Amino acid sequence: MVEGSASNIANLKFLLLCFQQMSGLTINFDKSEVMVLGFPPEEAQGIADRLNCRLGSFPTTYLGIPISDSRLTVADLRPSVTRMQHRVEPWKRRWLSKAARVILINSSLVSLLWFLMSFYSLHETLHQEVAKYQSRFFWAGEGDKQKYHMVSWPDICNPKDQGGLGILSSRRMNIALLTRWLWRIANGEGGLWL
Repeated sequence: MVEGSASNIANLKFLLLCFQQMSGLTINFDKSEVMVLGFPPEEAQGIADRLNCRLGSFPTTYLGIPISDSRLTVADLRPSVTRMQHRVEPWKRRWLSKAARVILINSSLVSLLWFLMSFYSLHETLHQEVAKYQSRFFWAGEGDKQKYHMVSWPDICNPKDQGGLGILSSRRMNIALLTRWLWRIANGEGGLWL
């Protein structure tokens, strides 16, 4: 992140070229994008041309996370949640015991969303979708049949000492991960981003 002055753009380009020479890696400027904020379109295109990059626009994705200059909608975040659905193939649950299913849900299914949930508060409908995918995986029967269950899903998600199975709730995890940022700010951790 730099200001849009000509000297700052030239220094940034110089640093990128120095990085190329020192690391032996090549930066493909044709595939690179620059996001310019707060400038008219003509000046923004001029900055991109000086860097030999394309002019990018929002929304975009970085490391699989959507980034936008405005509030993200449910539709923007849904692909990250539905990616979890593809990990839950029907054949994977067929030979697993209930205990193995709990371990698999806690170790991989919820952790797919941790990075996303540490930055964004997911909408309630997305939390319901996550719970739906988890419960379908847990309650799976033979073939496509769902087994009848006598305990509600929120009760199963309670900790073991409260009578549940300890399955991580995406809603609670989302709140905990976002609250961690507040804790880091209160303790003065965070450095430059703070």
